[in-house]
Amino acid sequence: MAIARSVAIIGGGIGGLTLANCLLRTGMSVSLYERSPCFIPTVGAGFSFQPNGQMCLAYMGFKDQTEKLVHPVYKWHLINDKGKVVNTTNNLSEYGKRFDFYEGGAIRAELIDILKEPLEKNHILHYSHKVIDIKQDIDGVEISFENALEQKPVRVDMLIGADGIHSKVVKQIFSQTAPPIYSKENVFYGIIDNIDQQTSLHPSIIQKNTLTQCLDYGEFISFRVGTRGQLMWAATYPSDVPPPSNNDSEWIEMNNQRELNRFLTLFPQTHPVHQCAAITDKRRLLHFGLFYRQHRNDNWHRNRVCLLGDSCHATLPYVGQGASMAIEDAIVLTLCLEKHNFQMESAFQDYYKIRFKRTKRVVDMSRYLGLFFHSQNPIVRAIRQRLAPKLMNSDMMIKIAERAMYDNCPIPLEYKRQFAK
Repeated sequence: MAIARSVAIIGGGIGGLTLANCLLRTGMSVSLYERSPCFIPTVGAGFSFQPNGQMCLAYMGFKDQTEKLVHPVYKWHLINDKGKVVNTTNNLSEYGKRFDFYEGGAIRAELIDILKEPLEKNHILHYSHKVIDIKQDIDGVEISFENALEQKPVRVDMLIGADGIHSKVVKQIFSQTAPPIYSKENVFYGIIDNIDQQTSLHPSIIQKNTLTQCLDYGEFISFRVGTRGQLMWAATYPSDVPPPSNNDSEWIEMNNQRELNRFLTLFPQTHPVHQCAAITDKRRLLHFGLFYRQHRNDNWHRNRVCLLGDSCHATLPYVGQGASMAIEDAIVLTLCLEKHNFQMESAFQDYYKIRFKRTKRVVDMSRYLGLFFHSQNPIVRAIRQRLAPKLMNSDMMIKIAERAMYDNCPIPLEYKRQFAK
């Protein structure tokens, strides 16, 4: 069986960076290639960082750094379209008290900085490398880049595609793959700086350590991210088409404003999304369509090439597990390679077997939750209004979270026991 001693990772997102750190520690020759000329801090902005993802980074030795970038969530508010709290629970804090990791909000750029620092020190992170061709044979994989500085193709034993939902690796190697599926929903997503100085926002939204959610019109959600007084908010709405893409930043800003004005007419003036949109710097406002991938059941590898993260199981954002699933992938793939003495075929098959059901459950749950949360069917809305508060306060939710985020987190059991109280 072919043995991997060198690896090229395509894609410098959270999954690719995590894998590069993991494999670097095994002694492999690692190179990570990112198409952008540098990391762009506004990309991804803030995100919900779940305990299982934090636990994986702690296992890798990043526990202190991770704690410093997460604003923990203790309380969960459900509000109506007037901003009035109709139900609240402290259940989210119970998990953190037991396992030392809280659900929380983080700034993507700050996590990227933590993960890329060891790679830059070792000179293995290469920017401005856009893949244009991948060829593999019995002895290795050859990658060609659209980059004036890289005149010769790169040759390695193994290639990992961690380049996202619109993966170039998938298009090159997995030619029969269906394109990403548009959910027929778009989202406006903003970051508000200096939140404690904002007096126009409803108090229920700006509270520290609180996740605020409204399900009356699509879905509105807000929570603090990072430790510098920033708030992330997002609101979804139905649409037959995703927002158009354009590389002109001025055009994007103008189009976003036009679409935002149209979007806000869908909500009553009392809805908190109006307050959030009014004070969000337009440069901190993102507008995009929501896509997911159909889970492939024919393995995630072809010979020496394997997929990771959104390239093989892109999910909608409604359970907040996108980043954590990519981090888990990196841990599991590394453990499988070590278990099988870096024999790729055996390791890749084991990796797929371990990860398939868990990632499929996340993708499916996110999709069904989105359909349930955002349905405007009167019967579904009535059921949702009655059921949501009961679920928020139920012990069952804590047990489900414990099983999903602790019991099924893929780090070795002896490390989990170090964290549990």
